[in-house]
Amino acid sequence: MLERAGLISGGRDAQRRPRRLEAEPLAEVTEWLERYRRYWERNFQRLDALLDELQTKQKKRKRTKR
Repeated sequence: MLERAGLISGGRDAQRRPRRLEAEPLAEVTEWLERYRRYWERNFQRLDALLDELQTKQKKRKRTKR
């Protein structure tokens, strides 16, 4: 499967079947993954900020009810 995806290449040497990692496709995958990592990191930061805001509002409401 990795060979079909172009991530490794193979050869033949008598009884051996050496394999080699192909750097260029792996670099493309890394770049693609990094874009999604940044996307999710921003979303998690926004979610954290929203949760902090909601918790702060909830604490303030509890204080004013007393």
